[in-house]
Amino acid sequence: MIPLLEICVDSFESAVAAIRGGADRLELCAALSEGGLTPSVGLLREVKNFIATNHASTVVLYAMIRCRRGSDFCYSSTEMKIMLHDLRLLMENGADGFVFGALTVTGEIDEENCRLIATEALAGQKPVTFHRAYDCTDRNNMRSNLEIIASLGFTTVLSSGFESTAVQALYTVAELVKVANEISLKTGTLLTLMPGSGVSPSNAQEIVKRTNCSAIHASARSTKKVDTGALSMGGSTADGEGLLICDEAIVKEIKAQIRLWKEQ
Repeated sequence: MIPLLEICVDSFESAVAAIRGGADRLELCAALSEGGLTPSVGLLREVKNFIATNHASTVVLYAMIRCRRGSDFCYSSTEMKIMLHDLRLLMENGADGFVFGALTVTGEIDEENCRLIATEALAGQKPVTFHRAYDCTDRNNMRSNLEIIASLGFTTVLSSGFESTAVQALYTVAELVKVANEISLKTGTLLTLMPGSGVSPSNAQEIVKRTNCSAIHASARSTKKVDTGALSMGGSTADGEGLLICDEAIVKEIKAQIRLWKEQ
């Protein structure tokens, strides 16, 4: 079976490119430059409309639930209320699933806040992915943390194996895939370990081959040159550096590399 290809996007243009390139699932975000934040309902609705009107009904759309940037992933009660409101609105407007992760101040899985999100999503029969907040936990506890995440109802864990990119940690990612499969067999519930970060046409086949993963995550972006003039809108030079947009050709090549390996 060809591994599922998930592409993270933060604009309508990127979503269209990912779908046309052959993505099986989209992780819909705002501000990928900030690691991905909660997308707007308007963006979700327009992407869903594109999927419906272009006969792409097999494409699944997960929405990120993350109200602010920051790698602490430690949220206040008010921030949790904000994200629960967002989740409900996105669910009402057609999100097929959600992406979330929360940690305690000591870097452990925040079971209370993760349960709040998972319970709300699962009540609407929507699956939830635990994102790379997992990579900010103690790797010595990687098995027990996967067990906790599974017990909370999450069905997928996105991980780069505790390194900056998945290809830097192929042995660890392969071990995580193995552990996730063992947890699935033990509990009778599906837990998928999905490698991501730095996935490209040049390494996608190696990642799939070396880890035996059943899903893989990429952004597949290239720079779109935009003449923004001399004004900065955010107090940095980022506005003059062009936009990173999902590249249909890159998505197609990643898909082709994955398919090529599975057909060998």
